[in-house]
Amino acid sequence: MKFRFDITKHVAATRANVIANYLDLEHLDMHSGLGDCEVLTETDRCACFTLVSRIGPIRFRNLHYYEFRPPDTIVNAVRSPLGPMIVTSTVRERDSGTPHVHSEVDVHTEIDLPALLYPFRSLLERLLRRTNRTILEEDRGILERRQRLLGDTVRDYLRKEQHLLFKEAFRASLEPERS
Repeated sequence: MKFRFDITKHVAATRANVIANYLDLEHLDMHSGLGDCEVLTETDRCACFTLVSRIGPIRFRNLHYYEFRPPDTIVNAVRSPLGPMIVTSTVRERDSGTPHVHSEVDVHTEIDLPALLYPFRSLLERLLRRTNRTILEEDRGILERRQRLLGDTVRDYLRKEQHLLFKEAFRASLEPERS
């Protein structure tokens, strides 16, 4: 049974910095509810990886299909114990080129819940929203500090030694003054 909900996140960082954060799997271990990521395969805009995540007190190893749709969308299809889940995140930059630049991230989540879990959808949504808030708060400090110190640049993400998913597609999606 299909279950959907939306979240809008606000981050004081450029679209390029927010997208780079989504594509940077190296930082996942710093998140309290995520870790042990293993990339199984990667093409120019799609990847498949496993990731251990925690929802409430329970830890799961999930299989993720991750797609970058330049310049502003990430689609994450997850085979999870809750059922197949698709999370689409679209980043919109606001007040570009000003000291007040920030991004709004619209996150649309759709889960195909088993009939047995459908009566618990409100509880599951609360758990997923809480997990999302935790991850956002952990990322927000990094992203906002990075924006204050480095501004719009994402050059460090594009270094040869930095592993960033879909690096060339990301580089191509950037405006010339941002790289």
